[in-house]
Amino acid sequence: MSLNIRVIAPDGLIWDTKVDEVVLPSLTGQLGILKGHAPLITALEIGILRIKVKSSWTPIIVLGGFAVIKNDEVVVLISGVEEMSKQEYSQAKELLNQATKNLDLAKTTKEKIDASQEMKIASSRLQAFQFIGS
Repeated sequence: MSLNIRVIAPDGLIWDTKVDEVVLPSLTGQLGILKGHAPLITALEIGILRIKVKSSWTPIIVLGGFAVIKNDEVVVLISGVEEMSKQEYSQAKELLNQATKNLDLAKTTKEKIDASQEMKIASSRLQAFQFIGS
């Protein structure tokens, strides 16, 4: 028997399927979830949620949220989501370069916070490519 994962965004259900393993981007680091995991509620950071089915990983960029793990069920409530495709690699590199420049140029606290969030998203996009097709 495996885990069931449901990923829910404000605009609807993103995933609802059986999986072998899930890796969540929690606020304290990467959190691996396997069958039989102890009950848990955790906040999620902007980052890569990885879903493993058979031997294939699927990366999804999550824009923060919460996850509830109980009875081999993982329910992920997220603020936003992005799925990746292989064709977007050069665009992701350019967005990371732009985010880095924006962070360097930020002067006010609000600009720094916005640029930092943009940098986390851009960095996660680029990191997600290591899992596409693996």
